[in-house]
Amino acid sequence: MATRLLDISRLISRVGQGPHTGIDRVEWAYFNALLNREDPVNFIARISGGYAVLDRRGGRNIFNKINGVTAWGACDLIASASRRISTDQGRAHSDLRRLSVFWTVSKLLKSKLNSVLQENVNYINVGHSNLRAEVFAAVKSLPNSTINVLLHDVIPLDYPEFSRSETVVRFQKGVALIARHADRIIYNSKCTQSSARPYLLEAGREPPGAVAHLGHHFEDTELLPGVTPPDSKPAFLMLGTIEPRKNHSMILNLWKKMSESTAANDMPKLDIVGNRGWNNVDVFDFLDTDPLVGGHIFEYNNLSDARVRQKLANCRALLFPSHVEGFGLPLIEAASMGTPIICGENAIYHEILGDYPLYLNVDNSYLWAKEILERAGRERESEADRQVRAKSITLSSWSTHFDQIFRLI
Repeated sequence: MATRLLDISRLISRVGQGPHTGIDRVEWAYFNALLNREDPVNFIARISGGYAVLDRRGGRNIFNKINGVTAWGACDLIASASRRISTDQGRAHSDLRRLSVFWTVSKLLKSKLNSVLQENVNYINVGHSNLRAEVFAAVKSLPNSTINVLLHDVIPLDYPEFSRSETVVRFQKGVALIARHADRIIYNSKCTQSSARPYLLEAGREPPGAVAHLGHHFEDTELLPGVTPPDSKPAFLMLGTIEPRKNHSMILNLWKKMSESTAANDMPKLDIVGNRGWNNVDVFDFLDTDPLVGGHIFEYNNLSDARVRQKLANCRALLFPSHVEGFGLPLIEAASMGTPIICGENAIYHEILGDYPLYLNVDNSYLWAKEILERAGRERESEADRQVRAKSITLSSWSTHFDQIFRLI
């Protein structure tokens, strides 16, 4: 039987960086799923100076540390001597070395893998991280082994204006490596598969592909006892990293204009939930200085999943005016709870949500303001109505996703 080798480099790189974002959550879901299957499994992570490979026991230990069940250990001598990583990263890298089957410098990865795993390895990378020729070469040196990569989007190539220049260059190299070496690409949607095809062909090859919609973190969970009731003021929610492509600026400017023509008692509340990203100085300046913040607008950078779920359950609608998305996990989290969604036009939304959301042109702020104020002026729907809405749409689950994917790899 083949051994699955999951790359958890992205999750390790996120230690100490705050709540997990969309792609982090997908890697976490694969990590969790593979730990709970009986099939043979190992885990690999890039660390300072090389790589660490874990067995199931070591993987479970690291998983518990990522989830805060147990604490990270102390920095070892290697981490203490490194000036390129934070203390949090140093502690994580040290634990990976301590718990590993082996850890090695990059140039010895191939020989180490061959001595431990030997053959029949299905390498899985779902994090858009550690897409490196040395890793692919090491896996391919093992007889009867395959490389399987989940491609979430090609936004850095389609919309480089929404990415750092170094990210675009790194992603171009990653796509080229996938085209040359991957045995299978997993796509989160038909839209992503269609968008990626030209870049793969340009790089010389389109590997076999499988489309499998993603699940979400709120499956099979209930609101915690004592969940807060809806806010006394109608609340709307933006959920996701605060970065240019998410278009927070449009909603913030909208709230500013609404406040100028709406009585204070009639103004809805805006909750912005997410880490601060990059290249968004004007938005950050607004959130740091505008008098609306703290009165009608509130920013949350470090909420637990339970608190995020409460915000989604209580808001009048999730506002999602992104210019472009690879999938949009907050959308399916909202839909699973029957929470209304107002979003821009995007083919991926139609593929995964159909007619569930209200689609509005992101360039028409008048329509957004009109819809928001109308919803704010009405009574919030009952929980029964939201449950009916939630049942009106069929969403993918992680169990269906993994049933499909693990039949293939």
